[in-house]
Amino acid sequence: MQFDKKFFDAEYMDGFFVDERMKRFWAASIETLEEIDKVCKKHNITWYADWGTLLGTVRHKGFIPWDDDLDIAMKRNDYEKFLRVAPQELPEHYRVFDGDSEKFWCNNAAYVANWDNENYLILEQERLKKYHGCPFYIGIDIFALDYMYRNTEQEKFRKQLLMEIWHAIVAVESKQKSEQISQRIQTIETIAQIKIPDWHGDDEILKWQLRHLSDTVFQICSEKEADELAELRWLYVGEYTGAHFNKEWYDEVVYMPFHGFQMSVPKEYDKILKGMYGDYMIPVQGTASHDYPKFKGQMEIFNQWKKQVNETRNLERIIQDLMGENQ
Repeated sequence: MQFDKKFFDAEYMDGFFVDERMKRFWAASIETLEEIDKVCKKHNITWYADWGTLLGTVRHKGFIPWDDDLDIAMKRNDYEKFLRVAPQELPEHYRVFDGDSEKFWCNNAAYVANWDNENYLILEQERLKKYHGCPFYIGIDIFALDYMYRNTEQEKFRKQLLMEIWHAIVAVESKQKSEQISQRIQTIETIAQIKIPDWHGDDEILKWQLRHLSDTVFQICSEKEADELAELRWLYVGEYTGAHFNKEWYDEVVYMPFHGFQMSVPKEYDKILKGMYGDYMIPVQGTASHDYPKFKGQMEIFNQWKKQVNETRNLERIIQDLMGENQ
């Protein structure tokens, strides 16, 4: 990606101040998405801008000023295919986190990071050049779109099972008594007519098993049995009750500008955004689903490191010089 020099200037956007550091982070995030896009093009995988990234593309032609992450989605078959090929295809030091590759990854989304250690600042000269002077770890969430049963009773049963699984995960995470957790496991086993393997009192193993089970439940509805797609985790546990969409709305993509990158967007993006946000063209600040900025924790590492630097030029000056060379 080539960014105009002015892109990195600090500025007010929709009344929100975006500093130069955040502009570098945005640029590095787009570079990371570009690598994901290369893999998808090579293996004929379709992906879509999702959530705030879709909203930012349509409303701002780029990032929402008070947001700083990128989210994308794929239909389940493409999602599983991507997880198979990406670890071999992405650049060195990239890492793919998902429930199969990471034993204790208890998240229903996958995550692609441009570095293999989130507590490590990227200070190598070549990588700083590549990522526009941004030393921070970048991660992009990838969500799977699954089919919803046309038969409302079948979908109601699946929702009940998923809610029981997620309540059990919360019980484990909140360190509830073993008797309470066992009771929840028995309820799941009765509803699903399965036997969850003995976890020997290991909470992390149990959480992984439950997450893996929820992923299996996500996938049991076939395209022939469905009229709609959804990210079921957000639909049933989050607050996005309108976020289920006609499956045909994802049949085609269009490409829209996103700070110079061509973002892949579902053709029926207007209907999808209305289901997610209602009147989505009215900006509302402070709506990001995570702390802003995303690299707040790494800034602490950055500042500690700066104190230890014993050179005549400090790290910020080095990064500024690298940015100047790269523009």
